Amino acid sequence: MRLFNPITMTEIILGFHDTGGAIQLPEDNWFFRIQEIPEGMRLAVNEKGEPILVENKSDVSGNE
Repeated sequence: MRLFNPITMTEIILGFHDTGGAIQLPEDNWFFRIQEIPEGMRLAVNEKGEPILVENKSDVSGNE
């Protein structure tokens, strides 16, 4: 198991980071396996605090 901070959306390293609010994720969770977020996507968290990828939505002006 590895720790994930749903507020900062980063991995927590025991003994280095504060573990308050951390959730445990399996070692093979996609968050720990990918190197880059795919184009057109952004990192977010679901209602359980788990990392998810969501599609970037453009605003009315066409900016993301």
